[in-house]
Amino acid sequence: MARLWDVSIRFGCVLLGFTLRHVLDRLLKMDEGPARGGDASSYAQHSEEHKMVLVVNDELKMGKGKIGAQCAHAAVGAVELATLRAPHALDAWESRGQAKICLRADSTAALLALGKKARAAGLVTYTVQDAGRTQVAPGSRTVLAIGPAPRTAFDAITGHLKLL
Repeated sequence: MARLWDVSIRFGCVLLGFTLRHVLDRLLKMDEGPARGGDASSYAQHSEEHKMVLVVNDELKMGKGKIGAQCAHAAVGAVELATLRAPHALDAWESRGQAKICLRADSTAALLALGKKARAAGLVTYTVQDAGRTQVAPGSRTVLAIGPAPRTAFDAITGHLKLL
């Protein structure tokens, strides 16, 4: 009986390994077109500085601590997506100091429009939707992260926004 148990455990581990490999392969091969967040890898071939832009939804009137936490969520989410969708841009950004700029958008509609415009330009985007446990309603879109990408990639998208 113990031998059967040992064989079953080994078989289960092998099966788990194959399953994990299959899942990871699918994640790495998923569609990376602009509609799904973009592929900014081509931007990394530029020698210019890279940055990430964090756009805060000013309509929600969040406190400073809440804004800081939401910006952190957005930055982490964007880095996770860039790992798969724009690894070269991520490497360039990480090797050049990981610059982040915080800007403000007047409304949720403006935030969503910026995200759409950034994705159309092929940039990685990540939008934070709050759980609603503290200051804002559940599902509120609090911060949009764009990038990392070269600084010039942002001019037409966020150039009109004010610093936070």
